[in-house]
Amino acid sequence: MSEWDLPSNVQSASIERIGGGGYLWESGVYKATVKLVYLDQAASEAISFNIILENKEGKELKESMWIKSGKSKGNKTYYTKDGKDYPLPGYATANSLCIAATGKPLPEIMKSLEKKTINIYNREQQKEVPTERPVAMELKDKVVTVAVHQVMENKRKKEGDKYVTTAETRSYNECKFFGNADGKTAEEILNNADAVIMDKWAAKNTGAVIDKTVKVDSSPSSAASIMGSDEDTSSANSMFG
Repeated sequence: MSEWDLPSNVQSASIERIGGGGYLWESGVYKATVKLVYLDQAASEAISFNIILENKEGKELKESMWIKSGKSKGNKTYYTKDGKDYPLPGYATANSLCIAATGKPLPEIMKSLEKKTINIYNREQQKEVPTERPVAMELKDKVVTVAVHQVMENKRKKEGDKYVTTAETRSYNECKFFGNADGKTAEEILNNADAVIMDKWAAKNTGAVIDKTVKVDSSPSSAASIMGSDEDTSSANSMFG
């Protein structure tokens, strides 16, 4: 078993459990082309599966899906709740993309990673710079169907060694799950079932916005008391040197 295979006792990730770029896509179902998929690593050692999709208007959607937890959580592809193991939400979504695009699960796609020099955002330089990262070449230019939610949440900023919630808000897109070019989801592909989930999801969620914002007092002390984190999700090079 590779480091990317889920243990045999991990529960299957149904779409119901998964949930119902500079350009925001409205919540809905889209045909899209996979422009790029690459791995990155945070200072915590958590690993992200980073995708760039392009819709028929040529607009991009970028998202990072966390497929392995950081060192403090055991560098795992799954988590435990109520005595049962479940795939990380990011792992489940990334796996649905792999199956929808190629018919192969994420562990199989990981076997064909190639190191490439690509332009990605560098926090220190405040711009995109050429950087070497493992790239999933097998996913490049594949056409998929994706269920996308638009989400609104509070912005966070670093105060000392912690990240705190602020009164400012931001909106972003979140890929919920993927299907093949014909709209059959990964779950339907694996179960040899009819393509109905995408249509049901679209009927319920098209145009909806998930509001995750909370009211925050703008004073530094009260903001810090609401939420703090010492996790640094900035990119680190230890995995890719």
